[in-house]
Amino acid sequence: MNKIFSFTLILVLIVSCSDAPLLIEKKSADQHAISDCDNKPCPQISVDYILYTGEKEVITPINDKIIAFIVGSLYLGDPAVEPKITSVDGAIGQFVKDYWRDTSEFPDIHEYEAEVSIEETFRSKDFVSVALSQYSYIGGAHGNGTLDYVNFDIETGEIITIEQLVKDKKSLMVLAEEKLREAYDLPENERLNSTMFWFKDDAFHLSDCIGFEKGKMVIHYNQYEIASYADGPIDIEFSLEEVASFLAFSTDKK
Repeated sequence: MNKIFSFTLILVLIVSCSDAPLLIEKKSADQHAISDCDNKPCPQISVDYILYTGEKEVITPINDKIIAFIVGSLYLGDPAVEPKITSVDGAIGQFVKDYWRDTSEFPDIHEYEAEVSIEETFRSKDFVSVALSQYSYIGGAHGNGTLDYVNFDIETGEIITIEQLVKDKKSLMVLAEEKLREAYDLPENERLNSTMFWFKDDAFHLSDCIGFEKGKMVIHYNQYEIASYADGPIDIEFSLEEVASFLAFSTDKK
């Protein structure tokens, strides 16, 4: 009897661990993570982000991606060299130090600024969609910002690539181009690049940034990707019903 009870308890614990909910923990940090910024000029830094709690094997790859994005967004070193910093406070500290270095050499430069925001924008029974955005100003005519959507498998925490997410890419491309042309009054027989766009070889292509937000699927093009900086980022939106047959993952909540 005791053996049966013990086996049942172990089985319940195994099931409970494998079904551990994916919970969100909101976090924020700024330049005051560096104590010297309390009494010394520092750049304005704002980092609002989330980390996940739950089963370690699931949350680790998601949280690692989030931290890596923050570190990369605040990294002012050689783009060809991977940053060695692995924490948010460490990344903020290095950004501040780089600002102090630059102002010591060029006292008249404008104050640097950095903003990072990360939030979960959609969750289904199969995956979560996370929006990672960053903006920085480190001199020049204007700052630069980007938005990236990353979709994670809710069972494993692994990144879902566009190739894995979209099972009928050809049909999605056709629908996406139709929507883009309609939004910008481009007739079907007119070249895509005849107005504001600069698609490679004048042929429509999907962005690598596809996410889910406010009950819709979004194909997002950052500034400079298919049009000028002045034209801003460009989104193509779809209802979930429109794209359900194109996707390999369910957008159903349960």
